[in-house]
Amino acid sequence: MLNLTLNKTTEQKLNNYVSIYKGNYDKMFNDILTYRSMQLNKAIKAMKLDFAYFEKKYAMTSEKFYQLFESGKLGDENNDFFQWSGEYETFKDYQKEIRHL
Repeated sequence: MLNLTLNKTTEQKLNNYVSIYKGNYDKMFNDILTYRSMQLNKAIKAMKLDFAYFEKKYAMTSEKFYQLFESGKLGDENNDFFQWSGEYETFKDYQKEIRHL
């Protein structure tokens, strides 16, 4: 059993939305979770394309790059490295979220 505490505005929005599902909360939440999973997988696919570009350009895997970058061995003058590290962190967060879905 799930017990939620919502503010009045959020509760009203949820009640309006669930009316589309004719009170079937189970289907509604499953649809929401399925949609989120699809969005995460789509974003991960795009990130992997970026990783392939960076991996080819710098001749190292994203995992290796991130280890070196986090340990300070690559310096901080390269804008690609900041983009790559940020995307890599987001990628790991998204993978974790998908595992929980």
